[in-house]
Amino acid sequence: MKIDWMLVILALGAVLIALSIWRAHRKPGFEFNTFDLIMEGGKVSRIALAFMLVLAVTTWIVVDLTIKGKLTEGYFTMYGSMWVIPLVAKVVFNKAEAPEPAPGTTITTKIESTEKTTT
Repeated sequence: MKIDWMLVILALGAVLIALSIWRAHRKPGFEFNTFDLIMEGGKVSRIALAFMLVLAVTTWIVVDLTIKGKLTEGYFTMYGSMWVIPLVAKVVFNKAEAPEPAPGTTITTKIESTEKTTT
């Protein structure tokens, strides 16, 4: 009987990831929720879910090609660029800046100060 090493690697990887997440959730004071990876504003984000699924599928393809000895520099470059370019573009072009207030809007700031005196 021939062992399918891809399934063994997949099962082992899934067990390791599940065990890591389980241990993180049980650790007191560790603030991590797995659903935060796919949630946005309290709802499931279609983009985040699609991103995670495509990451899993393309990673699986690269692992399969590596095990079969068919991974080339071109495949690896395409795989890397699929995940690096969007992240770099988001950092460069989507800088989070404070929105400009609408014309005629008044901004009020309250400043408090406390003074201590020694006797």
